Amino acid sequence: MLIFYRTEDCQGCKGIQSTLEAMRVAHKVVIVKKGPISVPGASSKVMPPVLIDEKIVIEGKDKIVSYLEKFEEFMQEWYKFQSDACYCDEEGNII
Repeated sequence: MLIFYRTEDCQGCKGIQSTLEAMRVAHKVVIVKKGPISVPGASSKVMPPVLIDEKIVIEGKDKIVSYLEKFEEFMQEWYKFQSDACYCDEEGNII
């Protein structure tokens, strides 16, 4: 699950949040106060906005947007190779 740490008044963070919602990926948005914060996976405190993807820590709006663009490209490739299976009954009719 992606975790997005942002401040309430962050310019551009609403766009990132909307992108996460539009991508329909499991994510959580955490509103934090201004200033350095501790997040899982980071060796030191970081400044929001921050996106956590398991053990990957992405800091800053531009880097987050770039990461999500690449993530979306990966998702499109992933879906392209997913199969549409059909099921047949005992007589071979598609159900």
